[in-house]
Amino acid sequence: MRYLIDDRIIFNTLEYRLSLSTDEETSVNLSNTAGRVLEELIISHGNGDAVSREHLFANVWEKHGLSSSNGNLNQQISLLRKALLALGLDASAIVTLPKRGLKLNDRLNIVVYGTSADPAPRAARDVEAEDGVKADGVNSSRFLKDVMMNFFLALSIVITAATAFMYFRQNDSQPLYFFKNIASCNVYTLRPINERERPDLTAHIQRAMAGNIEQCDIHDKVLFSRTSATVQDGINRRTFLAKCEQDGRGKLTECLNFYFYNWDV
Repeated sequence: MRYLIDDRIIFNTLEYRLSLSTDEETSVNLSNTAGRVLEELIISHGNGDAVSREHLFANVWEKHGLSSSNGNLNQQISLLRKALLALGLDASAIVTLPKRGLKLNDRLNIVVYGTSADPAPRAARDVEAEDGVKADGVNSSRFLKDVMMNFFLALSIVITAATAFMYFRQNDSQPLYFFKNIASCNVYTLRPINERERPDLTAHIQRAMAGNIEQCDIHDKVLFSRTSATVQDGINRRTFLAKCEQDGRGKLTECLNFYFYNWDV
């Protein structure tokens, strides 16, 4: 089976291979585990429900005689996001819903690829539309909307990444603010938090950590950031969560990152 994702990426479930629809030589080979995770997310795409971690554990790991864990799943999701990003989709392609599971972004268009009923890629449809003026107008409007949406989502990632980059590059001179200890993890924010914000922010951090970060040791730091600027209908808040390790000098050396989009809780 082959699927066309968002008119640009082909996913081959026989080889667990992702490739560009316009150039199949440009591709990324997934591991069997990552491929099975993506296949489960595609099968459930469009029904509005998240795929629970328990369902993924059973069908991706245990069904094949493998041991499952939240750490294994988080690692495979991280690898999938990187693979999709390399082929042109941003990190919001896979959405984490705290306490519910994971899903592919509802805005993604996914169809079975390789049959006569399949639509042509977007560029070809625009050229071949019978009613050129009307079709081009509709497609151009949708295309512009998609471009703007992806721009603002990408911008939020860049801002967060730039903050983290500056933290590392400036010898940790940019301060982190200790918030509190949650579930054995020392949580830090990128700005000071006043007393009025603390109860609400504590609840948000707990929901973000649920199923993603189960525990920490003395060498770990958890970073949390949340923005609230409304840039477009349906995109109200971006949340960033990271679990980072410290080396012997107290420097952050490695982080497991999570991004949450359109998460209104």
